[in-house]
Amino acid sequence: MSRLRVLRSPVALFLLIGTVTVVAIFLGTNRLADRAARQEALAEAQGTTEVLARSVVEPDVPRGLSHVTRRKVARADQLDRAIRPRLLDVETVDRVNIWTEDGRIVYSNEGLALIGRKFTLDDAQLAVLEHGGGGSEIADQDSPENQGIKSDRSTGGLVQTYTQIISPEGEPLLLEAYYTLDEVESRRGEIYSSFRWITLGPLILLILLATAILAALTRQLRRAGAERERLLRSAIDASDAERRRIARDLHDGVVQDLAGTAFSVSAVARNAETTPDSREALTAAGAALRSGLTSLRSLLAEIHPPDLHAEGLASALADLIAPAAASGIQASVSVEGAETASSHDAALVWRVAQEAVRNAIRHSGASTLAVTVRGDGRTLTLEVVDDGTGFDPAAVRDPDRYGLRGLRSLVADSGGTLEVRSSPGEGTTVRVEVDAP
Repeated sequence: MSRLRVLRSPVALFLLIGTVTVVAIFLGTNRLADRAARQEALAEAQGTTEVLARSVVEPDVPRGLSHVTRRKVARADQLDRAIRPRLLDVETVDRVNIWTEDGRIVYSNEGLALIGRKFTLDDAQLAVLEHGGGGSEIADQDSPENQGIKSDRSTGGLVQTYTQIISPEGEPLLLEAYYTLDEVESRRGEIYSSFRWITLGPLILLILLATAILAALTRQLRRAGAERERLLRSAIDASDAERRRIARDLHDGVVQDLAGTAFSVSAVARNAETTPDSREALTAAGAALRSGLTSLRSLLAEIHPPDLHAEGLASALADLIAPAAASGIQASVSVEGAETASSHDAALVWRVAQEAVRNAIRHSGASTLAVTVRGDGRTLTLEVVDDGTGFDPAAVRDPDRYGLRGLRSLVADSGGTLEVRSSPGEGTTVRVEVDAP
């Protein structure tokens, strides 16, 4: 259960980040696509103006058009009659003006309202007049040449485009054509729709690809986690098997030999024919053998307890702390409510206690050591507390210097937690909590 929770958390985080990223990309690309669509729509209007200028207007520009004034509009009328059927009656074009270099309008489909009047050309228009090319922009309804003139086909404004034409005398003129903003926006929408599918398609493909990659990575991670857990359990099982073999060989060999030798020495020491000096030496030798035999049996219990299950947990822990007395440490064991714990949980608790007790005896300099196990039917809790010198976990390069790294992973895989709390001069507490079936 714990391993699955660990796996789900990165997956959920990845999905969240991926969703946010996809939404951000979609919104950003849509904004860029909308801008590109507007620019393309304006470019199309500008292209239309240039085509009309070359194919419709410029060929019919009469001589003397650049000299038209408000009183002399014959040339403007001549041009109007020539181009109106082919240009102004086309629904896409709303208005047409022709300007001279000094800003004077020499032709307008609006008639005398603008012909002959002078206005200020902006830098972009002057640049087109001088160098050719074209330009486009949203028409300023408040500009002097546009005041009082309304479009019959649009209430949303006009788009102003302009390009250079050449009069028969070789003079540059500025052809200015207006299109309704509604038509440009409609064209922008058509272009944007195609951009939207171009944007949405790769995003959908990206989502599908990312999902497939994520699923593959998740499967690999789960397989790796399962393999890691299998190897860890195999290593522990192999270690247990080796411990059992060593304990069995020692018990059946060295322990039995030492026990027999101790009995033999004691028997000889009690023999009436043994001299006092020999009896004293044999009694001392028998005591040394029995002491060594006791230490060896404690070592065998530490290597592998003979009865490591819930009922035998208390005695196994008692054997575990037996060497503490030789180091001058007053040790105690308390086990309550562990009767319902599984053999797996009992073995896990014993393994952690073994490592914690071993390090307390070797490194802590403690005077007291308490091993406590509590169970309530739902959880099984172990605490190993000593009053030794302690240490600062933040100042230690490897906080798992107590040899609990592998056990920490094993406890986590069993759905539990392992915590080491310590501070200088305050001793050390190792706490384990696992779910009990």
